[in-house]
Formats: sequence, C-alpha cells, structure tokens
Amino acid sequence: MAVKKYDYLIVGNSAGGIGCVEGIRREDREGSIAILADEKYHTYARPLITHLLEGDVDRRGMDYRPRDFYRKHSVDAFLGYRARNLDMEKRSISISGSGGTSSGGNGDGKRTLRFDKLLLATGGSPFIPPMEGSGLDGVTTMITLDQSLEVKKRLGRVKNAVVLGAGLIGTKTAEALSRVIDRVTVVELADRVLALVSDETSSRLAADAFRKKGVEILLGNSIIEVRGHGKVEEVLLLDGTVLPCDLLVVAVGVRPRVELAGGTDIRVDTARTGGGFMVEDNMATSIENVYACGDASHAHDFVTGAHRLLPLWPNAYIGGRIAGLNMAGVPSRHRWATNMNSVDFFGLPMVSAGFMEKPNRKGFTEIIRDEKGKYAKLVLKDGVIKGMVMAGCVARAGIYLGLMRNKVKTTSFSDHLLSHDFGAVHLPDEVKEKMKQPIRIIE
Repeated sequence: MAVKKYDYLIVGNSAGGIGCVEGIRREDREGSIAILADEKYHTYARPLITHLLEGDVDRRGMDYRPRDFYRKHSVDAFLGYRARNLDMEKRSISISGSGGTSSGGNGDGKRTLRFDKLLLATGGSPFIPPMEGSGLDGVTTMITLDQSLEVKKRLGRVKNAVVLGAGLIGTKTAEALSRVIDRVTVVELADRVLALVSDETSSRLAADAFRKKGVEILLGNSIIEVRGHGKVEEVLLLDGTVLPCDLLVVAVGVRPRVELAGGTDIRVDTARTGGGFMVEDNMATSIENVYACGDASHAHDFVTGAHRLLPLWPNAYIGGRIAGLNMAGVPSRHRWATNMNSVDFFGLPMVSAGFMEKPNRKGFTEIIRDEKGKYAKLVLKDGVIKGMVMAGCVARAGIYLGLMRNKVKTTSFSDHLLSHDFGAVHLPDEVKEKMKQPIRIIE
C-alpha cells in the first residue's frame, strides 16, 4: 500500500477545504498540502446545483475556483477517494477509491496519507426518513453534482415531480424543477415552508410566490410509502393522499459527517440532535493540530454566543480559512458567524439572520413593517438588533447586519429603523464612525 506524508492534509474539497488552502498559502508557500474528497470533480459551488437543473449555469460555470487552482497552490488533490480510517496514533488516514490525483496518475485502490496537521471539512450527509420503497429508482437527494446531473438527465421523462421537505434545499429544488416540469408538488411536515429561516409572514409570502407559479404546497403532511415497479410511480402521504410521481427528491435535512472521529479522542457533540465536531473559536478540535469546519462542525454564533452548527457556505469558507491560518502558525479566530441566509424565489428576495422570532425572554422586542408584499421585521434586545427577517424588499439588510455585528444600541433612532428612507443620515455621529470601521471577520 502506497504511503505519502504531507505537512497539511485536508479532508473535503468544498468551501471549507478551499478556504483552508488559501489560509495556509497566505503564510506558508512551501509546506506540502493534500486535499482528499470522495467526489471526483474539481471544486464546485454546491449552492449552484439546482441552477444546473434549469440551465442557468453549465458544469464549468459551477467551478468554485479556476481549473489550475491545485497546481497554482501546489496541492495534491486526491479526488474520488473516500477516507476509511483515521489513526491518530500514526497520524494517518487510510483511503480507497478509483479516482486520480492532480499530480498525475490514475487511482490505484488503497493508499495511506500521513500528516502533521489535519482539517476535517467533511460536510453533511442527507437524511432519508423511513419510507417503504425509498430505494426505488427515481428517488434521490440533492446535495451533490452527480445527483443534479442524474436528475437533469431524467427531466425529459418526468411529468410529476415531488419534493419532500420545504427547507432551503427543497424549495430551491422545487423552484428549479418548476421551470422545466409541468407539475411539481412540495410536501412538508411543518405548518409552513422555510420554517428554520423565516417567520410566519415571510414564509407565507414565499409560499404564495410558489403557488402563483403553479407549485402545489402540502403542509402538515409527509410521505409514508413510495410505490412503483422498479421505479417510483406514486407516493402515499400521511393523510392518505396518493400523488403521481416520476421523480422524488428528498430534502428533509442534512446530518454532519463525523464518522472519522470514531475510535479517536476528537470530541463530537452527542448531547444534541445533529452532533458535529466540537471546536474552539480558532476551529481547533480537542486533538492538537486537528481542526474542523463547515457543515460537520460547530461555529461561534455571535448573536446567541453559543457554539453550534451553522451549515452555511460562507461560514464553511471562513472557518476553513481561519483553520488554515492557525495551521500555518498565525493565531486567528472565527467570531462573526450566525444563521444568515439570502435567497430569491421567483423574484421574491428574502434575507434573514439571527433571531427570526422574538424569544419569550425579558428585554426582547420586535418592530415590523408589512406593506403589500414588502415585509421587514427586526428583533431587538435592550435596543440592540438581534435578528431580522425581510421579504420583498431587502435593500437595507446590509445596514441592519452591520448594526447587529457592531452591537449598536439603536434606542435613539429606533423610530426610523424601518422607515423607507432609513440610512446613515439617521445615525448618531458616533455610530457612523463605528460603522465606517470594517468588521474583521477573521480576528
């Protein structure tokens, strides 16, 4: 079995892994780096996979970095290899696969990669709830390029598509499918769409946007059986409804991939559903010289003060870059993450961050503007913005986020916060000066 040693080994070829490479190379031009990924593709922008379905982008348009990225950064990329075992005593990972490497050569089965410093940017795995028939052809999830390409190949034969789950992945998939398929139905167990990234009013606006485009949304329901002869033909819902179905996309959630921690002393959160690698603000795990970031890892939420899962693309990149800087010997901290989302459905822009509902705790208040499809809400604690939800018009979202990050007390100008002309003119001079100072996302 071939054995090779690297100064830095990165498991994951998405935003976190790329951020780590760029963080390392900012400080260390000479150290050897390897990236390991079970997907065979050059790094790509995962949020664009639904855009590939409707033809907004092609495969090359999904590249997250230029095709010469690995060469320019002197990275050996082992693409199409799966990490099988992490041995912390030997500081090595056993891998297997049939992919190739950026340094040339074809996959030759099993290898062992040794390392001095390690980043675990392993991402998440889609959760498929127990459903009889879930293994039928035509049932898929939608988080990888291969899955998107496979669905795209089927589109000409699909008349009835069903999406299970109305979170961000499910709704963006439904939007893309509705542009190329006549009948799309979204089935969601919760009582509203986008339950984790919206409030009741903004959720209703989003649902209305889908229904106006002919997408059927069934709330408070789920799929209990997938039926068909070899391939999906219909689905049975919790309430007894039967829907014709040629394609079923399951998008009910993603769980952190933390299997590599098994048998090691790397701490994983087992107290809460979802788990994830437990890290410090510098993205270090409980093992020296082992770091983690992205969808598989906790991050510090500057709004709540808690370390928790924040499975967002920008958060993964920043976490990876901070890990890379620390791995290269430059102390850095990740202190400015939160659950911020910016999305558009059929021309309806939406932004949310921090608290989307007012907690039932002392000191919390909310202010709302709701006007004919243009909605905004700010959640405040003792005058400091702790959350926002906007739909239909998001023009001042950046200002509100800046006030959140700077922890500005808005009491003296709170009457103007949601006015149509709100801007710098309403801010006290000391706040203007504070807002001029750039927030250091990486400390």
